[in-house]
Amino acid sequence: MDFNDYVRENYEKYSLAEEEWDPLKKSVILSFADDKDGKVMSWYNQVPVFRHKTSEMTILSGETWICSLDKSKISYYFAKGLQRIDASFMYDLKRDQIDEIAAVVWEEQRKIIEPILEDKYKEVMKDQISAAIENERKEYVSQIRELEELNRQLEQKDAENKQIIASLTEKVNKAQTAKQEKIQSPPAGFVSVMPDMASKILVNRDGPDTISSQIFDKPRYFVHLSADHRMLVVRPHESGNVVCIDNAMTLQGLSLVSQYDGAGEMTAEYSSKYGGIQIYL
Repeated sequence: MDFNDYVRENYEKYSLAEEEWDPLKKSVILSFADDKDGKVMSWYNQVPVFRHKTSEMTILSGETWICSLDKSKISYYFAKGLQRIDASFMYDLKRDQIDEIAAVVWEEQRKIIEPILEDKYKEVMKDQISAAIENERKEYVSQIRELEELNRQLEQKDAENKQIIASLTEKVNKAQTAKQEKIQSPPAGFVSVMPDMASKILVNRDGPDTISSQIFDKPRYFVHLSADHRMLVVRPHESGNVVCIDNAMTLQGLSLVSQYDGAGEMTAEYSSKYGGIQIYL
């Protein structure tokens, strides 16, 4: 705010004539403290400032004042207190006035204010920094755990793939390829039945959690359990969640939804709707 505007705005409030504002035109803002001899003083442009005799009873150590300065013949000033800057004074100021005063105080008393602020907010900043570091640590720990889980899954899949490769190699060694070719090229008079045309497919329950079938000739399958736990849908897929070795697959938890009463056949049929085998439990 312009100084003249400030004078006009506060003319009636303080009942001062315009010429009585002259000392404020040459005023400074000073913070006072005790020197090593116990004298209340301040500094202005690296020159000592002592209280004028008219202000010795009003300006106290630890206070900040708007002052007018009288230069003595010696190298120091005498300060007359014009207005103490306290909570009530700041409360009456407008936002732009506060900003201007704060800027002046900062420029004039920066060396005094900075250590105070540093000491006051050191613990606050320390806590904030510690919290930020802890948050980053937790984030890194979370990322590491995710990577470890991903690595575990990849290692598991790699182990499964090795099993599949070993099984397929064994089949090749036993001339299973030739057998499959013979099945795919049936002799004259034999009619091949496609899975989607079959009314029944042979699926065996070999153990509490194990099923097998000659039709399970792919290395991986997706296996889904119906919501009512009465049916399984088994369909081949290269990214399937169940590994098939030697036409058999282990379904963890099968015995929990379907009691095992010994080895036997299971009712199954091909479903074109699901693109896989429906097995009734």
